[in-house]
Amino acid sequence: MMGVVFAITFGLLCLAGLLSLGRLLLGRGTLDRIVALDVFITLIVAATCVGMGMNEDGSNVALAAAFALLAFIGSVSAARLVEKKESHR
Repeated sequence: MMGVVFAITFGLLCLAGLLSLGRLLLGRGTLDRIVALDVFITLIVAATCVGMGMNEDGSNVALAAAFALLAFIGSVSAARLVEKKESHR
């Protein structure tokens, strides 16, 4: 039963990853691409956590949390840099 739940979850995460990759490649502005990249990294961390749950192995939780935090800090830094360079509408 739980195998079906994990398979459905992985499928939905893959679909969301494809949609965010499409937004990353076809985004209109730099901020759209930054947000799409942040969402994609978040989906990777979520898929890693689902894989840890499927294998019943929580040894990489700290690594996933650190990766998510670094990705968030990088996205915020890039967004602030772009905000300073682009003109406001």
